[in-house]
Amino acid sequence: MSDRFTLHLFADIRSQLLEAVSGLTDSQWDVVPAGFTNNLHWQVGHVLTITDELLFTISGVGSRIPTEDKTFFSAGTSPADWSESPPAPAMIIKQLDRQAREICDTFSGKFMQPVEDVNNFIQAEVIGELFDLLLAH
Repeated sequence: MSDRFTLHLFADIRSQLLEAVSGLTDSQWDVVPAGFTNNLHWQVGHVLTITDELLFTISGVGSRIPTEDKTFFSAGTSPADWSESPPAPAMIIKQLDRQAREICDTFSGKFMQPVEDVNNFIQAEVIGELFDLLLAH
């Protein structure tokens, strides 16, 4: 896949996510469906967090989200463990929108650039491989 195609696909998927969650009430974000351990609040926050980790941190550009967000939404966390209030849904939506624009601006034409963290958990060697995992995740 070309950089342009992948970035367009990423932007389209992100746009669909934002459209799907933008009309929900805060209480809808916090429902944990029967048989699940996470709610939409966690899931959407996790999209923000894992995207930041995969693209900005591993590439070497540097994290773009507050460290506190990671304490709520990183892998291994759960809404059941929250002792404080997580970022509000409106803030997460705003961050996701900003993140999508920044990703397209930052990584266009750089898919073959080596990642800075060569010991990353997926053993990605170039930035384009980070997108491969992100789109599959």
